[in-house]
Amino acid sequence: MNAIKKSYRINVALSLSNVNADFLQLFLCMMVSHYIIDNPLYGAALFLFANIWILYFTGNLRRLSNGPTHGQTHLIMWILLSASVFAGLALVFLFPVVTYAPGANFVSFFVLLIAARSILTWKVNDALSRPGLPRRVYKGLFQLLFFVPCLAFAWIIADEPVMWLLLTGYALTGFLLSYQSSTMASLSKYLSNTRRDKLRDIFSYRIFSNMSLYAQIALSLGVLMYVCYVGFSAQTFSSDTYLYLGGWIVAVLLFSGLFTRLVNRRGWVLSLNMFIVGAALWIAGSLMMFGVKGLWGSAFWAGLWGVGLACITSVLNRYNGDFKMVARIAGRKVSDRDLYFRSMVTQIIAVIFSNAIMLCVVTVWVFVIPAAHTPRLPALFRSTMVQLPVLFMLASIFFALRQPLDERSRQKLLNYTQGNNQNTPTQQNLRHNLVEKKRVKFGVKILAFLVKPFLHLRVYGKENMQMEHFPSVFVCNHGIVYGPIAAVIYLPTYFRPWIDRKMVERERAAKEMCSRFIYRIPLLSAKTKMRIAHALAGPVTWALNSFDPIPVEKNNLRNVMSTFDDTVKVLSEGDNVLIFPEKPRRVKRGDKMTVEHLTDSVGRLFTGFANIGRLYYDTTGKVLRFYPIYASRQHHTFRIGEPVVFDPAGDPHEEKQRIAALLHDRMLALARQGGRHETGTEPTTTPAANGRHNP
Repeated sequence: MNAIKKSYRINVALSLSNVNADFLQLFLCMMVSHYIIDNPLYGAALFLFANIWILYFTGNLRRLSNGPTHGQTHLIMWILLSASVFAGLALVFLFPVVTYAPGANFVSFFVLLIAARSILTWKVNDALSRPGLPRRVYKGLFQLLFFVPCLAFAWIIADEPVMWLLLTGYALTGFLLSYQSSTMASLSKYLSNTRRDKLRDIFSYRIFSNMSLYAQIALSLGVLMYVCYVGFSAQTFSSDTYLYLGGWIVAVLLFSGLFTRLVNRRGWVLSLNMFIVGAALWIAGSLMMFGVKGLWGSAFWAGLWGVGLACITSVLNRYNGDFKMVARIAGRKVSDRDLYFRSMVTQIIAVIFSNAIMLCVVTVWVFVIPAAHTPRLPALFRSTMVQLPVLFMLASIFFALRQPLDERSRQKLLNYTQGNNQNTPTQQNLRHNLVEKKRVKFGVKILAFLVKPFLHLRVYGKENMQMEHFPSVFVCNHGIVYGPIAAVIYLPTYFRPWIDRKMVERERAAKEMCSRFIYRIPLLSAKTKMRIAHALAGPVTWALNSFDPIPVEKNNLRNVMSTFDDTVKVLSEGDNVLIFPEKPRRVKRGDKMTVEHLTDSVGRLFTGFANIGRLYYDTTGKVLRFYPIYASRQHHTFRIGEPVVFDPAGDPHEEKQRIAALLHDRMLALARQGGRHETGTEPTTTPAANGRHNP
């Protein structure tokens, strides 16, 4: 336990030092540039230029082309690196001449001092590999050696509050670099010794890498944009401004770390939906932070921005660890060390990208803003600051929607890796979905994200689910369309649903919708109603097909047997199956007969579906479980009952009658429970109940 706590403290220290050291050094360069040439953005631009190349060389990212790569990332990086070279040359040689600011050379020297200290600190720490008192003494003397030139700059500024702030910040960043240096040295060695990237050809990991990369670019770029915005928009830019910026950065990062720790300790679900919600909050905070005035308004939107950042980083950290299981499906052995350094490579690439983009923007600001006198110019740059990070975050959301390793796939993966359902079809299915390149249909994710806030169902009975006995069949009431919608959103496990074949083919779906629902619309001609049905059939069939359904044909014996064969195959591959076998009742609407399902109870069930139990047993030799489910529109509840277990010793006809009758009785019992909160069945999520384990 002590080792785990120590490891956690080290990881937190490393993550904070990797980020805070760069941002705090950025503030120091801005402060020196502000008090020497009255232009904080010049110091910020020079530091960004230096930081790009420091990270590139010390992180050994020149091996990116033949080592662990991110697709076309290498080419894009070289384009940005080339642009940063031109921007850096313009800043160093052109800016002092154009603006008549000879003091800019002092700022350049200070940035060079910061860069040299970073590089040499990494080299010294790498050379002093033995821990102990001598190493600490040498590191302390080395920092003192670089502290002397900083005293000279403090003397040049000659403003006592700023002088002490500069010296304190310089010492603090030197302390943080001591942590950061050892990590960078380890990364450089790792990339030098890595001959083959074990995760490169895993499709789900490539999607995750892009999702993580664009999210971290957006986060880093958003911070830089906000800092530089304050740098040129603040009317009274003083030492208090730097304290505010530094405190804001540290508070946001500490909150993110504490939030991640709280999530891990409580066992909260870290899903792609949480990532998307966090991204949405972050985008809202980013859009509003630049537009509001006043302390409380700014604090609120900055807090929302921080909550979004915490959600994003927590989900990324959890998902990064899951690919150790995915690699096992692909026949690879990936260690925590491999995943950590791969994640670190992505983080450094994101910092380089964001710094290069920001460098190009700030270089324009440095040359244009001091000479501009039009009031429209700040508004133009403000829109640029808002739009650039948001665009990268939207790209990250796009890859999150394409991610095949969602929460239900993760449950299936856990079930396999823990030995509950290890067979060749399951492994092949997981390999096809997570390792091989697959076109991911994310209509279900969009549907769940949009519809779930309007349902607000309380889920009961998760403790009845026995993940070690999966795969199973879940039997749910229909309730017109309420049951299917509730089930596909709130059923807390992986599954593939039975769906009427008529509803997954556009032309047949249009006719079915017109004959079942749209015909009731008054004052419209039959032709107009059919056009409406055709327009609605497109998105409906798209959404239904994204569930990867098992099509059901009821009126053709050959197709019925094909449905059963497909269902047994799906179960053999480790997927659960969701079905709605409730018999509809015939009713007369006007002069037309139609069929409807009960909305406040459960109709009689077809019995043929229970034959799945016999077919599955004959194929695999395993006993199948059928779970009753009832979704109540009136009480806004979703209840999962105790399973009915197939008995292979029973008579086939009597057994299917028994299963259907028991399921019907238990679904009626769930319906009668209504909105009551039974003792011990409160709608709480526990790892034992839903098959999830704390990350």
